[in-house]
Amino acid sequence: MNGHKKLLSAAFLALVWLTACSPNETKKQLPVVNDENCKTENLKKIEDKETRQELASLCIRRGTSKASPKREW
Repeated sequence: MNGHKKLLSAAFLALVWLTACSPNETKKQLPVVNDENCKTENLKKIEDKETRQELASLCIRRGTSKASPKREW
């Protein structure tokens, strides 16, 4: 029994160590893409560079596309 306790303790400590040392991969939720959040001064307020770049990219692409008028040549 004593050997099992040591093995379980070692496994538990290894698991805790791996969990504590692994990078935090939880991603912050992006703000809603709207006119207010897409202003340059509001984008500058976002401290996380990846989040800021992703939101700016979404802001650029949020425009609507409309078809060109049909031309008869």
